[in-house]
Amino acid sequence: MFAEIVEGSTRLLVPERSLASPQEIKKALPPVFFNPRMKLNRDITCALVRALLAGGESIQFLDLLAASGAKGLRIAKEAKAEVHLNDGSESAVELIKKNAQLNQLSVGVSQSEANLFLVSHRGSFNFIDIDPFGTPVPFLHNAILALPPRGYLAVTATDTAPLCGVYPKACFRKYFSIPIRGELCKEVGLRILIAAIAREAAKLRRGTRVLLSHATDHYFRAIVALRSGRRRADEALAKLGYLHYCTSCGRREVELSSLPSQKKCVCGESYSIAGAMWLGELKDASLARKAAEEAAYLEDRRTQKVLVTIADELEVPFFYDLHRLARRLSLHELPTMEKILEELHRRGYSATRTHISATGVRTDAPYEVLLEVVRGLIKNS
Repeated sequence: MFAEIVEGSTRLLVPERSLASPQEIKKALPPVFFNPRMKLNRDITCALVRALLAGGESIQFLDLLAASGAKGLRIAKEAKAEVHLNDGSESAVELIKKNAQLNQLSVGVSQSEANLFLVSHRGSFNFIDIDPFGTPVPFLHNAILALPPRGYLAVTATDTAPLCGVYPKACFRKYFSIPIRGELCKEVGLRILIAAIAREAAKLRRGTRVLLSHATDHYFRAIVALRSGRRRADEALAKLGYLHYCTSCGRREVELSSLPSQKKCVCGESYSIAGAMWLGELKDASLARKAAEEAAYLEDRRTQKVLVTIADELEVPFFYDLHRLARRLSLHELPTMEKILEELHRRGYSATRTHISATGVRTDAPYEVLLEVVRGLIKNS
């Protein structure tokens, strides 16, 4: 049985079972996959494509693993882009066609194994979206190869347990990177995902530039621009490096390098090492702001709020979690986020919130200065 819902401004038939609780879904899987928890992912993609189109870009969008067709059909209707939807399931393809008819959309639809489709349609699309169940790694090479010299690639990873350090061997096997556990695991996971894209692109002499990325809910998402050229590929690889993190005191250092050096924290403890990972920009701030403006048509204000936060985030690797900081300092109270940001600004440093954590501060102030600010505000409160 199917239920009709409205997401954005698009009507969608989705399996009723897909709207049940996760526990109920595990008992009986829906005939076609649809995840209502990925709405933000679809919202942000629609807003970004609208921003690219508004900037004069021409988009031929491929929803490679389309399932119910929710994302691709929303791109076709809400962004007015040229769209093709592919899935290996006959049931999914039938539902995509019904949903396209429901919205009176003219889109391409095919039933094919994803990698086979990419190999047989090289150069047909300049924006390829990979949104699998689990890791996107098996599709990266053929997706990048299928893009023209100037193309866009959007990648989702839902295998957050390996990327967040729960299964480090699985992360190394899939992404050839070492993850980390703790308050920085989500940002590390996101940067490892982008590094995997950049490395695969470099093999094919493509440079990687991140347009927008986010670590929200239960997944990581990166949308990048790929451009051909050895120099661009080398420039992207030069942005890979390592995080040196002290689990004892919370200090951290980043190192742009092909191999990590052995370092000790000033507190005397040995650093934990994570990487290789992307240490470059996590977004194009101007494009993120345009996407936030384009998201104004959506009733759900969360999308616009997340995009504004991303656009305004200070572009320095890694944030400080204030709750973890309080535990390390044995503090029973904390100043408000606003007061901490205000005091850091007053001292001449840049500081912002981060979309990754509601209690995270991203700043270029040294760790000792942040500690001094927090202690000083508590003393004077």
